[in-house]
Amino acid sequence: MTNAGHSPLWERVDALGVRDLAVVGVSKHAGKTTALVRLIEDASRSGRRLGVASVGVDGERVDSVLGTPKPPIPASAGGLLATAVGAMKEASAPVQWIEPTGISSPFGEVWIGRAMAAGTICLAGVRQLAHLLLLRERFHALGADHVIYDGALSRMIAMHPDAVEGVVLATGAVVGSMEDVVRATRQGLRKVNIGLAEGAVARFCASQAGFVGVAVAAAEFPAVPADAVRPDAARPDAAEANAFEPTAARSGSAIPDAAEPTAVRPVAVRGAGENENRTPEWSRALLSDIKRYPGANAFTDDIRAAADLTERHRVFYYSGAVTDAVAQSILLRPYPSLLVAESPVHVFLSEGVWRQYTRRGHAVAVRRSARLVGVVVNPVSPSGATLPRTMLRQRIEALTDVPVWDVME
Repeated sequence: MTNAGHSPLWERVDALGVRDLAVVGVSKHAGKTTALVRLIEDASRSGRRLGVASVGVDGERVDSVLGTPKPPIPASAGGLLATAVGAMKEASAPVQWIEPTGISSPFGEVWIGRAMAAGTICLAGVRQLAHLLLLRERFHALGADHVIYDGALSRMIAMHPDAVEGVVLATGAVVGSMEDVVRATRQGLRKVNIGLAEGAVARFCASQAGFVGVAVAAAEFPAVPADAVRPDAARPDAAEANAFEPTAARSGSAIPDAAEPTAVRPVAVRGAGENENRTPEWSRALLSDIKRYPGANAFTDDIRAAADLTERHRVFYYSGAVTDAVAQSILLRPYPSLLVAESPVHVFLSEGVWRQYTRRGHAVAVRRSARLVGVVVNPVSPSGATLPRTMLRQRIEALTDVPVWDVME
């Protein structure tokens, strides 16, 4: 805790101006509920009113699947919550039920309520993006300063950029050994922290707003003057440069409002995973010859046969889910390609396919994303197994440039 009585996590949320936040875990019992509790307590100390909900079930005394104890979720007087009334049987906070939401769940209809005094609450019943958007609107209309959703990587809808501005990732000893935790966290960071499309690629994807299907564009990479590259910038080696800039003759004009060629930015060594050694190059791509395939959900054999795409077509925007089949459909293209999803919530690549895809030189980006606020680590598992807390934090810090906090401190 800080001298002001607030956790560094809350101070980070406050400093970034994040109003609406999702806390997601790499697995159950990774520490996300403990982080949620800390945020609720910090908000109360700051005099902020929260609206809270969960994509799942949180606040019950015992986990319904694992049978292990779970931390209670506190509520401050005046705090707002959305939950199924039937899930509140074990809660102690007196609640004034304000309005029904029309959201149905196995626990009954979800209502919005206000805690009349301090106590504990149980959150359940929210399952879809439409639910989150409805609750966000109603919470703010009822006076909430912040909205917090409890989610998970298996319930990624909680971190949809339409629903939240920031994301906190939770990881911890429940995953297994130190190496198991590092591996799972690296994969979690890869999902949460996919790089944003930039330059002409970003404008191309934005121009597809409302389009359902696959849009493809040809790409070329203008030469960058040597004096335009900062001395500390990471340069692609000759093989990589040749891969990005095939020598075949170019034709067609660049996409309107294409950016002037920019210097290659330094390539970050931490944070987004294996595809980050490729995505910076795409910020200077010039695009042309756009083709659209309405209703397509993968670059399948039948689409490929009718598409008449050339080797120059290397940017693929997908409005829907980006699955293993999507990545595999462009895996063997002769030059590195960029696959752009609408958001991280739309990316469903398995670890094996993602690794194979990026190792062949391809990259993944998203059109928009909620900001990664930080990572919380839990060195203790429900079984009592404990990892060295300092080493755990240091190992996770080595994976990312955002702050890492021990949720138990």
